[in-house]
Amino acid sequence: MANQQLNAKLVLCSVPTKNTAAARKFYDTLFGGQDFARNLNDKIESYFRPIHQDGQTLSIAKRSDDREPITCFFAVDNLDETVGQLVAAGGKVVVNSTAMPISGPPQAIKVFKDAHMAQHGVQPSNTMGQFVTMLDPDGNYLGLMQLDDSMKPHFNAGPAQRTLSKAQVDELDNWKQHVEPLIT
Repeated sequence: MANQQLNAKLVLCSVPTKNTAAARKFYDTLFGGQDFARNLNDKIESYFRPIHQDGQTLSIAKRSDDREPITCFFAVDNLDETVGQLVAAGGKVVVNSTAMPISGPPQAIKVFKDAHMAQHGVQPSNTMGQFVTMLDPDGNYLGLMQLDDSMKPHFNAGPAQRTLSKAQVDELDNWKQHVEPLIT
């Protein structure tokens, strides 16, 4: 039977750019509206917008390296354990565990914390959590995030939100039974 409880959830797609205004215009055109907001990180110029009611977010940030690709970030429960498992499966760490502090003008932080408390009933801490970036065995770039417990509701990233429906599991099991894998 297919695995119904997932170990990770896609929560963030980060788009690096040299021109944040042009990138915001492009992705606002793609999604509709003018809905990017400034991220709460005063060290990096970056903007975000939700792209799905399930908590998935698109982020646009100043490019730190010309080779930096679009990166999908997956929320996991235990960053160190997951990194160890993925390295054993052929992955390579690019950026070691790095803190994601919430920083910025005090008024902006207050507005964020008040809104977070009102919407989720949880007072957020001063950190989003930790992240790591890696390469998979084919050299594809990905990110992992261990979100602070107070931030999991913002991304709908708790264990209960990382499940497949019974219909999805049944469809996958049926497909796996009737379609032979390609042998390479």
